[in-house]
Amino acid sequence: MEAVLYRVLRGLVTYRVGIYLLLGVGILVYLRMFIIGINEWQRSVFGLERRFAQRRLISASTGLMLLFLLLIGEFLLVTVIEPQMPAQPSETPITSIPIGEPEISLPLDPMESEIIPTAILNIEQTELIFECIEDTIEITYPADGDQVSGSVDVIGSVNVDNFGSYKYEFSPTGNINWVTIAAGNQLKLNENIGFWYTSALTPGTYFLRLVPLNNAGVEMTPCIVTVEVVREE
Repeated sequence: MEAVLYRVLRGLVTYRVGIYLLLGVGILVYLRMFIIGINEWQRSVFGLERRFAQRRLISASTGLMLLFLLLIGEFLLVTVIEPQMPAQPSETPITSIPIGEPEISLPLDPMESEIIPTAILNIEQTELIFECIEDTIEITYPADGDQVSGSVDVIGSVNVDNFGSYKYEFSPTGNINWVTIAAGNQLKLNENIGFWYTSALTPGTYFLRLVPLNNAGVEMTPCIVTVEVVREE
């Protein structure tokens, strides 16, 4: 049910231009009917004619009101609700493989030193695939291994092709269970992505990942860093 609702809302956002056009045409049609109804009501002499004109006015007014409400609802969905919508969970199943040591593929070309290589970490038999690329998809703060507490200002970049939106999440390292913190629909280049409030978390080591989604709502390869949450002093 949640997936169906998500697809409906995402469709309303994706096809917002067409929806605006349809609502605009509908408003013009009902506005014309409203004006005609007013003219007929003013010209009507007999009671029967006046009742017909009054019905036309009520019908046109109701249609205009509904279309204006739909227009306002679509505007609020696009500008207010959509940036706060949690991204759709990935439908790709997580592969479980029994291994304990992390496997990291290192770049062969020294010129690629600015790119953090794609890595596969096997934590509690759960496969984590990620890639952090400078100025494309990365978390610059907190950096890998940093200690954080309280309200954390997450800084990074989401500048991928076919960009649709992004979300950032955290999970304990011992038992992978991603919790979405927030989401956004603006490209970022080494700037504020959002905030992470850690005061209620149990001190310990956590994964923090930044997940880009393309314009079809499909998750792309995320960037993951490991941070240590400590108590506020």
